[in-house]
Amino acid sequence: MTNDELFQSVQQAQYGDREAMQRIIESFYPLIRKTARNMPPSASRDYEQVIIEKIVRAVHRYDLQSIPSFVDFCGRME
Repeated sequence: MTNDELFQSVQQAQYGDREAMQRIIESFYPLIRKTARNMPPSASRDYEQVIIEKIVRAVHRYDLQSIPSFVDFCGRME
């Protein structure tokens, strides 16, 4: 997903488009799985759910008029 596509998906998700939110989650899912791979299976599933929840919250909190990219914004949410 390009930055423009991500921006458009965030915008659509903020207006309630569930498919846009799904596209965002799916775009980050390979990275989430890669990170969770070294964890025990039960911890891995919990980790995935926590990260997905953080992404959803970040989408809803992201100010579309702000300067940082959505990816940078997610990094600041910790």
